[in-house]
Amino acid sequence: MTPTSPLTGPIRPLVHPGTPHPARRIEAPTTTAAFHTTIPAHTPVIEAFSSVVDRAGHGSAQLELTGGTFERVSYCVPDACPDGETAMRYSTTREAVTPAQLLSGSVTVGHRDGARFTHCHATWLDADGRLRAGHLWPDSVTGAVPISAVVYPLPGVNMINSRDAETWMPTFAPQTGTVPPGSETGRRAVICRVLPGEDVTTVVESVCRERDFTHAEVRASLGSFVGAALKGRHATRYLDGPATEVISLTGSVTCHAAGEPRAALSAVIVDLHGAVHAGELVPGENLIAVTFELLVLEGERP
Repeated sequence: MTPTSPLTGPIRPLVHPGTPHPARRIEAPTTTAAFHTTIPAHTPVIEAFSSVVDRAGHGSAQLELTGGTFERVSYCVPDACPDGETAMRYSTTREAVTPAQLLSGSVTVGHRDGARFTHCHATWLDADGRLRAGHLWPDSVTGAVPISAVVYPLPGVNMINSRDAETWMPTFAPQTGTVPPGSETGRRAVICRVLPGEDVTTVVESVCRERDFTHAEVRASLGSFVGAALKGRHATRYLDGPATEVISLTGSVTCHAAGEPRAALSAVIVDLHGAVHAGELVPGENLIAVTFELLVLEGERP
């Protein structure tokens, strides 16, 4: 894999307590045929998100959430770890003023210790009209107004959550499994776990180069950055670290001169102060803090 290019801004990789993985991304190829659905109301989020994947007969999937409400949002934002046990940690649990109006979100649906498990980041307006975002805990509950979702199934891939030996934190990673009969149709895709210290734009371009994706999309992707670097009107905007949570990452890839892929990515991000930001990423300056669940879909050739 191409090494991360030198940074021109103040963002630097985190130093984690465990043994680094020799590979800096773990990936699995798949095909996916996305579909729209409605998330069940008045249901704990693990059960709600898992049910739509189970009903469709899939083991794992990435989801994009739009619209709808939550009747409970139990959540956290990233925080510094004062004792150095890990490079970062989650903040204390916060409770949103509800009902909360969902704006957007991203979800990984997979398994942990043999049971269904999900990883969800979302942004919403609370009942007082304040913009909030964060990592949702499992006791969050969907609201009376159904949540809309786009589901990207991952046939032949098992997303498994476990304690990571490098960061000492729980992370999802893809494992290659058996492709169910009849699921070979759809768009070529790659689901990755990106490890700490890698620039996400560089990774997306590397995936496309290695898989011969001349055009591609990034959808339903979430994780954490070391701070963040967003394009501003006159200068780069740098967000505070040691980590920010990426609520959603989307974008496109096209091939330029000599067939070289170039990615244009944008993200919604919450920082350690709980402030929500959005913008286009500066290539080479958005390093993964702990982990990133990245879905790259082959686009239609013009």
